[in-house]
Amino acid sequence: MPSTRDVSATAASPHAATLQSKSTPTIKDVAAAAGVSVSTVSHAFSGARPISAATKDKVRSVATRLGYVPNAHARQLRLGRSGLVGLVVRPQFAFSGPFDTAETFNRLIGSITTETARRGMGMVHVADLAGKGYALPAMDGCIVAHPYEHDETIVLLERARIPFVLADPDPARADIPWVAKVNYGGGLKAVLDSVSTDGRPVVLMPGTEQNAWNVDAVKTYSDWCGTMGQEPRIFTLSEGLDPDDVRRTIVSNLRGVQGPLGLVYADSSMTLTVLDAAKQLGRSVPGDLFLAALTDTEHDRASSPTVTAMDLRHEELATAAVSMLMDRLGGAEPPADPAIVEPKLTLRQSTQL
Repeated sequence: MPSTRDVSATAASPHAATLQSKSTPTIKDVAAAAGVSVSTVSHAFSGARPISAATKDKVRSVATRLGYVPNAHARQLRLGRSGLVGLVVRPQFAFSGPFDTAETFNRLIGSITTETARRGMGMVHVADLAGKGYALPAMDGCIVAHPYEHDETIVLLERARIPFVLADPDPARADIPWVAKVNYGGGLKAVLDSVSTDGRPVVLMPGTEQNAWNVDAVKTYSDWCGTMGQEPRIFTLSEGLDPDDVRRTIVSNLRGVQGPLGLVYADSSMTLTVLDAAKQLGRSVPGDLFLAALTDTEHDRASSPTVTAMDLRHEELATAAVSMLMDRLGGAEPPADPAIVEPKLTLRQSTQL
């Protein structure tokens, strides 16, 4: 197994443990445990009729303990469809930086909005549901993009019986059939080959978020190293690190490494910082370092030299996810296999002598 080194300057991963229960609690279970009527439980969540703050707090506390989530979807069916599709976007660092760092996610969100509009529906952005209580918005279905491993949001949607589709799988939930995914494995193999055309060793710098993007990257890279007879060299870079931290980390890990080297990093918003680190190390790009990024954004296209990168084709991922959700809302049977989107590798100056 490859050794990994976590150089995150942030706190430990925020991912909550998966909620687990042997059976789905009902509104009757909550009423019995709280010693109130079913209608009181309903009013505690809906606000349709006034009840005392003490009773409301008691009902919600019992609901939390039992793992009960009001069935928002069933309520919508009684009242009529909302005409809205919800969207939960991971990872948590996706929108923490300047606007230009979110190009990949802007493409995904814009494409999902367009696809839902084409089908006569609207889209509502759903804030991170984990730890947010039970404030599920009115929506006919939901798309969860790039979920974490053991993602609590998925569990909440299951308990609320709201149909959902995953745009990329939860790495720990192979039981979910409603998945549209990017073939990261095949794409990353092409990236690795591009930075190691003569068999030179390759270092991988994945992110710390436990999603399919990072999990698949580490697995594919480790397998590739085994095939190439190389020792895997992995050091993680938290998506929350600032450029100075990224630069120092790269310089520290690559100082003293001899000979030409391939370097593959996950987040293309780090491109200029990676090039600055190479300059500080006195390594030419290409020549001493052959660089490639696992997302393709303006940072790769406008840098000097330009950087080889993997386009995740989020427009196609959005189309596949929305189409699958419409099928599910229409009563279709679960698909036998995920919908697969093939990423596109664009070769640029950073890997070509």
